Amino acid sequence: MADALLQSLLTHTADIYHLDTTEDVDGQELEGYPALPDIADHPCAIHQDGKALIESPVGYLIESDGIMYSENADIRERDKVVWLGRTFFVNGTPSKYHDYLGATPNTPHLLEIGLRESKDAPA
Repeated sequence: MADALLQSLLTHTADIYHLDTTEDVDGQELEGYPALPDIADHPCAIHQDGKALIESPVGYLIESDGIMYSENADIRERDKVVWLGRTFFVNGTPSKYHDYLGATPNTPHLLEIGLRESKDAPA
């Protein structure tokens, strides 16, 4: 567990869903997310970096990037993160964030996780 100072920074909670791969009756692999979160109400801090409106052949998309800091947990690339009713996906591999001021600087306290949100939006 992170020390008290770092723990106090984790003011949000999010549900984390791991990407599942299943096989249908024809042997085709299907990817999807479970109905219930693999990690519910996970303490974290989410900060949004910015938004971009992108025109695509199917309409407009709003892409929003953010960073989530959380305690060490089983969070993987392509996991789904639901926070305040919004859905993000882990963009890249989570990296360990160290508390360089602490007594044990080589012990990872938090994960730094890149997030990406994509959704349809009216122009």
